[in-house]
Amino acid sequence: MRVLTARGYSVLIALLLVVMMVGIIGAGAAGAQEAPVRHATGTFEVTMAPGDEEQVEAGLGLSRYVLSKTFQGGITAVGAGQMLAGGPPGSETAGTYVALERVVGTLDGRSGAFLLAHRGDINSEGYSLSITVVPGSGTGDLTGLSGDFALTITDGIHHYDLAYRLPDS
Repeated sequence: MRVLTARGYSVLIALLLVVMMVGIIGAGAAGAQEAPVRHATGTFEVTMAPGDEEQVEAGLGLSRYVLSKTFQGGITAVGAGQMLAGGPPGSETAGTYVALERVVGTLDGRSGAFLLAHRGDINSEGYSLSITVVPGSGTGDLTGLSGDFALTITDGIHHYDLAYRLPDS
């Protein structure tokens, strides 16, 4: 039979502590359930006003716009934001925009506010669009909100589908 040294006991105790912590963390993670994904759908109206004159240098334009929105449906709210757009002047087939937007009102009856972050790119092969809830931006009943905002335009009408999660919803 071997006798453990003081160092051996220290290593054994450290290993037991690690195993216990992994078990506790694993049990906590297994017991914690992620909130279900919910969908808020509806329409919105948007107005955009130039914030500054477009600046063109080296054949590329850069402009800023002020956004104002009114949401109906699962989101009943007003939105306000700022957008930067850049690309070749007058081109409808190349460019990028980024925007931040504050939405204040209700989401499926819960009051509060949150931020949306936008990024859109277009080129000759098509376009990509990403609009997400800014992490940690939910306030009031919307604290902890996360999600992705899908946008479609049909016959000039802006439709949205916010796939979101809220703790304890």
